[in-house]
Amino acid sequence: MVLGAVVAVQAARSYRRRFIMRTEEKVEALYLNVTSERLWLYGMMGAAGGALLLAIVSGFKPVLVAVGAICGFMAPRLYVHSMEQRRRRKFDAQLLDAITMVAGAMKVGMSLLQAMEQVTREMGPPIRQEFAHALQENRVGKPIIQALQDMKKRIGSEDLSITVNAIGIAQETGGVLSDVLLKITETIRGRNRIRTKIGTLTAQGRLQGIVMSLLPWGLAAILFVLDPGLMRPMFTTLPGQLMLGVICILELAGWLVIRRLVAVDV
Repeated sequence: MVLGAVVAVQAARSYRRRFIMRTEEKVEALYLNVTSERLWLYGMMGAAGGALLLAIVSGFKPVLVAVGAICGFMAPRLYVHSMEQRRRRKFDAQLLDAITMVAGAMKVGMSLLQAMEQVTREMGPPIRQEFAHALQENRVGKPIIQALQDMKKRIGSEDLSITVNAIGIAQETGGVLSDVLLKITETIRGRNRIRTKIGTLTAQGRLQGIVMSLLPWGLAAILFVLDPGLMRPMFTTLPGQLMLGVICILELAGWLVIRRLVAVDV
């Protein structure tokens, strides 16, 4: 018994160290005013709250208490992932204007570094933060193309990847970088037009997927409020818990299928 407790404590400490190491870089890249240790604390608080909530609802059934703890613990990580996706979308929305500004500045005789400095002065975050970070790395000795490659890895943007790769090829082959950047802007505009059209055509399907995924849980919540005794066996009995598990699996499978059907790569 004591040995099992010691092993569990050691496993928890090891997982905490891995969690902090994995999230620290993301937190710094997203410029969040929170530390990875604080996210771990929020996860533990969420786990306790989720476990307590499902314990009260289910009559302290161990399986559902564990599910509530896991969901509560994952909430901060999902928040960080959501912030990362939102920041990438905002970066992509600014990238076209930034490339146009860089190309225009280079047309009038500025260097790539000077053009990037102009972007940091005239545009807002997150692209200002990323360009300033790349310039700072260049000042301490890192080649600018390597700093841009690192930016590409941090952001994970396809449009940025195309831009950085084109800059690298132009520097190696001696092409006119301003002309290359202007051609990239035309490519990105074309991709954006296609994305907009695809988003319009698939909007109904995406909305149907969201509604169909949330409808059973909404009806269950309404029934639980109207007649708790009718819904309580779903959480307190073994057949009810098995049905609840099957429902969760089918809901997840249906959501993934609908998401796959409406996802079109450009």
